[in-house]
Amino acid sequence: MSTLTQSAPPPSSSSFMQAPQQYNVERVTPALELGEGPHWHSPTRSLYFVDLHQGKINRYHPESNSFFSANIEGYNDVTLILPIEDKADMFVVGLGPSLGIVQWDGRSNTTSQPKYEKLVDETPGNRLNDGKADATGRLWVGSMGSEMADNPGHYYKRRGSLYSVEPDGTINKRISNVSISNGMAWSLDNKVFYYVDTYKFAVEAYDFDITTGDLTNGKVIFDLKANKVAGDPDGMTIDKNGNLWVACFNSNHILKIDPNTGTLLTTVQLPAYQVTSAAFGGPKLDELYVTTAGYQLTEAQKAKRPYSGAVFRVTDTGSTGFEGVPVKVHLCPENQLHTI
Repeated sequence: MSTLTQSAPPPSSSSFMQAPQQYNVERVTPALELGEGPHWHSPTRSLYFVDLHQGKINRYHPESNSFFSANIEGYNDVTLILPIEDKADMFVVGLGPSLGIVQWDGRSNTTSQPKYEKLVDETPGNRLNDGKADATGRLWVGSMGSEMADNPGHYYKRRGSLYSVEPDGTINKRISNVSISNGMAWSLDNKVFYYVDTYKFAVEAYDFDITTGDLTNGKVIFDLKANKVAGDPDGMTIDKNGNLWVACFNSNHILKIDPNTGTLLTTVQLPAYQVTSAAFGGPKLDELYVTTAGYQLTEAQKAKRPYSGAVFRVTDTGSTGFEGVPVKVHLCPENQLHTI
């Protein structure tokens, strides 16, 4: 598929002296409407992600350069897909404001009907957005308000929340008054939780207790507007050096940030208008897979960047990351109302 090489000049900074770096950017999937939530699953050597408003989950298998897509019938908004620990072909998915579990062989064009469906956000009009598991397998998922009917592409603010879901299905609301819950990452020592609420136009850090899941002492570590960075912060991942890679919606770039100093280290540009999220993958976990969107683009925009919405593989970043963490779920068929 299409490939381009770019020379990424470092941001101007008197304290930042790094030679321009060559990145290789390659399109690996067809263009989707709203690609989101990439998760690298080492057991199947595959990248899983969603086409959010099309009710689809997707798999890209790099070794065979194969792309598979499946509908979850009866659902329009499928917001996340995360494999379940020790259960082959079983996934937690976001279904509007709820979570559920589907079975998918990674090849068929439909999944099983969702089971163990559990309402997470009871606020009318809200839906779930990004989700990810921490190092213990505890699921974290955030929500957001509905899109404004008279202002497409804009959403009601401070109606969402960030939740954690224990393996037994217990839901804990961790942060309230969230506008668009998005990127999540944990520091290498699991003592810091990094978080993006998009309309704050910043990346925040919280002290994190991995035993209880408690979040305290939230603070801004990188402010996009103060740093004159275009775009809306969206999904993110962390590399083995502890740097964050933050996708920016309404922009063509992803940011590499040192969260300890609040320094923008570099940017990677992609041939897309809406960059949504990123995850490291590949056999050496040194390939950065970036999801993008082509949501509500004009015909002129589509003509200029026809692959906005595709997944891109970025290589030669000099960074490696971590495989996705599967979700730990205790399934109790006799007690379906209280489990996910």
